[in-house]
Amino acid sequence: MKKKILFVTERRADYSKLYPVLKQIEQSKKFDYYLIVTGSHLLKKYGYTINEIKKDGIKIYKKFKMFEEKNDDSPAIMTEGFGKAIINLTKIIKILKPDLIFSGFDIGANFAAAIIGAHMNIHVAHLEGGEITGTIDESIRHSISKFSHIHFTSNNDAAKRLKKMGEVSKNIFTVGNPSLDSIKSIKIISKKELEKEFHIDLKKPLLLVVQHTVTTEINKIDKYFLETINAINETKYQCIIILGNSDAGSQKIKKIIKNSNILNYENLPFQKYISLLNYSSVIIGNSSSGIMEAPFLQVPSINVGTRQEGRSNTTSIINVKYNKKAIKKAIKKAIEDKKFLKSIKKQKKQHGNGNSSKKIIQILEKLNLEKISIQKKLAY
Repeated sequence: MKKKILFVTERRADYSKLYPVLKQIEQSKKFDYYLIVTGSHLLKKYGYTINEIKKDGIKIYKKFKMFEEKNDDSPAIMTEGFGKAIINLTKIIKILKPDLIFSGFDIGANFAAAIIGAHMNIHVAHLEGGEITGTIDESIRHSISKFSHIHFTSNNDAAKRLKKMGEVSKNIFTVGNPSLDSIKSIKIISKKELEKEFHIDLKKPLLLVVQHTVTTEINKIDKYFLETINAINETKYQCIIILGNSDAGSQKIKKIIKNSNILNYENLPFQKYISLLNYSSVIIGNSSSGIMEAPFLQVPSINVGTRQEGRSNTTSIINVKYNKKAIKKAIKKAIEDKKFLKSIKKQKKQHGNGNSSKKIIQILEKLNLEKISIQKKLAY
């Protein structure tokens, strides 16, 4: 009988990284997956992205609501949603009795799943632990690591941090990031098709913007985001903005975007997003996509502000503060600096080569969970 692995996805960010792992499990003789869908996937205002999961042919075991369409985007709603995730996932896990819970990086529903697993004596595997980020995400990420028994890290620096946090070395595996697996496997849409659909000219520079809210800066986030918008407007380059996630403060950003007259989209299917990124001159904002996917595609990134502060850096990433002048200077460098652009072609891949999901399943198939203690203890 195949062992049951439970997954939960709350938004497009975690799904894009879990998808390659789910597809790899479909080929496994030892495991079957049970996917729970919740969060912004079930909200019309965030593109009802559960439809993308269905379109991908991924089977959905259960779904439940963390948020309502009418909810605001306050910190209180985030914590209430987390409470709903704890309650609903507990009921599901109690009935399913999975052999393993696979938790994504730093998102509330995945944190809830890890806590439940630890309390119900179920082993928890954590993807992308040990990373340093800004906002509440870092606290959630490290907390998930402390509730987890098996760790799949994106890079060696993250693995070293987990060891410093007291995690058992033999249970830490550096495999790279599965989001790159998806890039490697998809067919990039032609320039001609993209130009027709998005009304752009890819013979000219294209700016792609993905800038999420930062929950610890919620009182200033609109002011900070305007620095990016004003910089883009003054460069006069064509631009596409992809709206950010559903964290506290997201509606402030959404309002600015909708009033900016810049071409924008609530959500894009992964294939279209990656194809646009592939042909973009630069990605601007604070999405992990600028840290993971863009360097893999050798596309320059302008990392704005604190959200990704401390993440592993590469040649292609230009870090700037929330400052219009600095952002404009970085855009100029990303588009016109031939020496900089040449250096990007030589940079090392820091998050794997696009085969992470295969490594993850191979490791899980060899692991004997009975030999991994449920009782967590500091390793020093």
